[in-house]
Amino acid sequence: MSGPKTAPTSTLARAGLRAHWPALLGTGAVLALASTMTTLTGVLFESGLREPGGAGSLLVTVASSFSGTALVLVVMVVAATTTLALRGRRREFALLRAVGATRGQVRRLVATELALLSAVAAPLGGLPGLALARWLDPALVDAAIVEPGFRSTLSPLPVLGAVALVLPTAVLAGLLAARETVRAAPTAAVRESAAETAPVGPVRRVASLVCAIGGVSVAATPLVVPGTVGAALAATSAFLLVGAAALAGPLLVAWTFDRTARLTARRGGAPTRLALVNLRGFSRRLTTVVVPLALVVAVGTVQTTVDTALQRATTQQLGAAIGTPRVATSAAGLSGQQLATLAAAPGVDAVVTVADAPAELQTDADVPDSLGWEATTLRAVDPAVEPALLDPDVTEGSLGDLAGTDTVAISSDTAFDAGRGLGDRLRVRLDGHDATLRVVAVFDRGLGVGGELVSPATLAAHDVTPVVRLALVDGPAADAVPGTVPTADFVASATSPDAGSQHLSTLLTLLLLGFVALGSLNALLLLTAGRRDELRLLHRTGATARQLRRTVGVEAVVTAAAAWAVGTAAVVPAVVGVSAGLLGASAPALDLPAYAALSASVVTLAIATVLLTAVRIVRAATTTGDAR
Repeated sequence: MSGPKTAPTSTLARAGLRAHWPALLGTGAVLALASTMTTLTGVLFESGLREPGGAGSLLVTVASSFSGTALVLVVMVVAATTTLALRGRRREFALLRAVGATRGQVRRLVATELALLSAVAAPLGGLPGLALARWLDPALVDAAIVEPGFRSTLSPLPVLGAVALVLPTAVLAGLLAARETVRAAPTAAVRESAAETAPVGPVRRVASLVCAIGGVSVAATPLVVPGTVGAALAATSAFLLVGAAALAGPLLVAWTFDRTARLTARRGGAPTRLALVNLRGFSRRLTTVVVPLALVVAVGTVQTTVDTALQRATTQQLGAAIGTPRVATSAAGLSGQQLATLAAAPGVDAVVTVADAPAELQTDADVPDSLGWEATTLRAVDPAVEPALLDPDVTEGSLGDLAGTDTVAISSDTAFDAGRGLGDRLRVRLDGHDATLRVVAVFDRGLGVGGELVSPATLAAHDVTPVVRLALVDGPAADAVPGTVPTADFVASATSPDAGSQHLSTLLTLLLLGFVALGSLNALLLLTAGRRDELRLLHRTGATARQLRRTVGVEAVVTAAAAWAVGTAAVVPAVVGVSAGLLGASAPALDLPAYAALSASVVTLAIATVLLTAVRIVRAATTTGDAR
């Protein structure tokens, strides 16, 4: 590679891609899938931003929530896949150094190869992302995120954004993976390419410690910021802790298997001891495979935990807010005659109406309308309502002050999102025109009763007629009033997730899990298929085919157990934090069936993939070894 006739880096890179296309095929597929996820996220954002009149605010909110998880997964899975693919070529890069290639030439070769691969895979992966966005349109409509007749906006921008994310991530991960080989002296690089000798550096140790401390700290956010905001922040702790495990993986593996090897030194057979020593000696390789598998457990458990905790919190808050034994409801709205009939029924002492009016709430005045306004529902209640009948749990101010026009009571979540407090002004958009309301109270049960409460007089002052969909009926004979249902039944029905929202949530979660699972599958295949020379050498030194299969089997079981343990340990603080933020001091809102299914899937995927691939690899290694 030196001298006047050195081939261009791009030519060598293309030759390298052709020579290693079977191994790079899986890496390219993962890069394409990463582009698909990123493009889908971009289409959701763009479609929401382009909707006129703020009609896409809910879609922007959904896109923001989805992108927060999707982009983190894209970066982590792409980095892990690229790192593992290039680790299998350490000897090749070391030989290039030995025959005269400079450090800069090897770096440029690695960067060019990955740039060429990403430049092809990312745009190709963006096309299914555009199709996937259109496929989600009916689910978005069914979940009432967008209006009927909605069609996603398709443009090149999301695809370009996906390329801009995937390409540099892959290149950077590749350069980091080849760093040890490039830094070593040429002869040392060849010698070290067959084993992992470099210790974990101080920068990586510090970064791991920072991620671990950050993950635990973020999980404790609900202690300072209660409600949905604190719970959402707590949920992100799982990703920080998985990242910490990825950075400190070699240290954790060495510490764990040193002690495990001592315990099994006498009781374990030769394949078991060989497997443990192998895992100990190639701890970086094991870490690269464990991280995607751990993410499957972490992502799925966190998503289902948040959904479960939100549903439980909404049920608790609505049940605690309503103090009457019976309620009357109507999706189309209760008429004045119906309300009068309820009030005149024998044994009824009071009827409290709760009316709804669609509106938009300004959360940020410094950004475009599609980002600064959120769709909401203003609930109109009587300012003089008794807390024994309807209690939103006011913590500041008084609901009685709603008697004045242009006043509003807001939940603690709305106060945090909008940055408003008692006495501040809140801008809302009612029936197409803006209004400024003064905050006169702050309450805690926003999930149950809604984010904003106003008086009927405030809505009337702006020519808005709310729809009475709920009436609270109180009295000694309320149970006998026709047209009413027990409050407990109403709460259970009102807080159960509707089919449309549940379907959309399931689809988005499955997309995330499918992407991570395919990344994990590719990592397992790369790891196992890249061990042909290693297994051949073991066979030549006396290991039988049966011992090799048992060794690989033990490694597969340990890899699966390690992935499950890391994923489980990473989600524990998140589960506790989310539950504390939404439910207070109660049992964690862990969806045990979902967690069990995810755990079983990870273990089965790891063991089955490794064993099925290993059988073929061991047969090839032992057959070739015998022939020679």
